[in-house]
Amino acid sequence: MKSLKKLIFEDDPNAVPPSTPAPQPVASQKQAPVTPAPAAVPPPLPTTPPPLPGQQPVSEAKQMKLKVLEMLEKLNEPGVDFFEVWNAAAEMGAVDGNNLKAAFTSLKYVDKSLDKQKLLQSGRHYAAELKNIIDRETTQKQQQKQAIEQEQVREKANLANEIQELERKLNELRQQLEIKQKNLREINSKYEPQLRDIDAKIALGNNAVAEVVSDIQQALQLIESNLI
Repeated sequence: MKSLKKLIFEDDPNAVPPSTPAPQPVASQKQAPVTPAPAAVPPPLPTTPPPLPGQQPVSEAKQMKLKVLEMLEKLNEPGVDFFEVWNAAAEMGAVDGNNLKAAFTSLKYVDKSLDKQKLLQSGRHYAAELKNIIDRETTQKQQQKQAIEQEQVREKANLANEIQELERKLNELRQQLEIKQKNLREINSKYEPQLRDIDAKIALGNNAVAEVVSDIQQALQLIESNLI
């Protein structure tokens, strides 16, 4: 499987694929009928070195393809079939017609039941299983998306209601502010008549007292001068 994963990164020299264990010979992964002639399997590829400074991380699309390949590896059935031939061709450097033919010829020595029909049937089976899995996953994601969209609609409605209520309160506050400003402008005219009335009464009282005090002083002077 490492060979299939490696092919994903060949078009991007800066991408850093995740490290995986070194692949084992295909025949050791299956309990298939063994013939005297061993399968010719290329040596394992070197372990992926750690990322160097400046290298770009693997893209999300390639990471997802890696997950799909790992899923396919779990779906792989016992024996030699499409999966082993496909992976062996990738070990040779590329999945093309020549490498597929060479891998098929080599692996036929491991499993005599391997033929073109088995390759086609198993390959179509794996493709169908992957489609079934992604259909289920897509349905789940669509349900998750629908739940998020419903939550979004509810939150938008709540925010719209809260904004409407705040605007109503702001209008009330504006009206109250206008009333208070009007009262402030009119406050002098409200109290000035009362203040003028008080001032007038104070002045009138002071004048009256002054006149009476003056009359008393005149009387006192007459008493001083006329009485022995």
